[in-house]
Amino acid sequence: MSATQEFHEEETVAFRPPAGWAGKPQVEDPVHFLLLLEDNNPPRRIPLSTLPAVIGRTAPADIILEGGTVSRRHCRLEQAEDGILLADLGSTNGTVVNGEPISAPVALQDGAVIAIGAYRLRYHRRSVDETAEVEALERELKEAADYVTSILPPPLLEGPVLAEWHYQPCARVGGDAFGYQMLDSQHFAAFVLDVAGHGTGAALHSVSVVNVLRQKLLPEVDFRDPSAVVRGLNRMFPMEQYNALFFTIWYGVYNIGQRVLTFATGGHHPAWLLPPSPLHPVALATRNPSIGIAPDRDVAAARVSIPPGSALYLFSDGVFEIVDRQERQWGMEQVLKLLPDASGPGGPRRLFEQVRAAARPGPFEDDVSILLLRFP
Repeated sequence: MSATQEFHEEETVAFRPPAGWAGKPQVEDPVHFLLLLEDNNPPRRIPLSTLPAVIGRTAPADIILEGGTVSRRHCRLEQAEDGILLADLGSTNGTVVNGEPISAPVALQDGAVIAIGAYRLRYHRRSVDETAEVEALERELKEAADYVTSILPPPLLEGPVLAEWHYQPCARVGGDAFGYQMLDSQHFAAFVLDVAGHGTGAALHSVSVVNVLRQKLLPEVDFRDPSAVVRGLNRMFPMEQYNALFFTIWYGVYNIGQRVLTFATGGHHPAWLLPPSPLHPVALATRNPSIGIAPDRDVAAARVSIPPGSALYLFSDGVFEIVDRQERQWGMEQVLKLLPDASGPGGPRRLFEQVRAAARPGPFEDDVSILLLRFP
């Protein structure tokens, strides 16, 4: 062999298949879980990491759903070769899958909705990678929701103005927000706003607006003047600069010494004043366009005297734009009938529960913000 000749020697690579390998690529086992669907809360994930699992009202059931509509041992989930089987265990109220009561074990398809007494659950199976991505997104959304909630003010249990509220976003984060604060020793400001739409984009926009109001960041604006505040917001937040987002707002300032409330609105429906007697709600609103949709313009304001013992309700349209259990569309008129009975302490929560009881089952279609101010 000459010096210019090359010699190539074949290499032999030994392949040792893993135990159990049958000549096919290995596929990761899917991740199985249930989502507990609650009317006014984000779905709660229930992992099915250990099977079989019994669903029942009390221990020793593996998954506990409390309440008299669930039997002690209601149904059982178990692994099958091609997925998950669900079997009823002779429960009192039965187990329903996709609207059909089951009498024999049923193989669950991804997205199947299971009714167990008063509870609704949705079954899913995902790859490990898909599950990790969803869990990461859920963590981020929870952090965003926690931040939105953190900017809401604490209740006021004493002082010249008492305040309490109830907040229920329709998604993990919402476009509603509200707030109140003392501007100085004699002036108390309160507002409620509603960004068009809901979800992360609307929530970020509402947080931006709230921080401007909390920190009084409108240039050359006297925050004791509601018309100047609404006009200043319109100048600062034109929709063409904020991804076509606009919002409505009710903003009012209460002069404690004079017992006079001055207010202005930007496209928002009225706040409702309930004098101590008679308890007939009085609409407080002015006619101005929503914030961000029109060029700079003058803003109308109005004033009203506040008798001792009065209450003021401010809320978003998610309170009255509901469909009831008879499939009838509600409006403001139905909610006004509920206000007199909810004008005292605990009123916002009581009002929400009354609306929730009247609404058809399922989550609200819009965020719900209810703020009650009382004037001793």
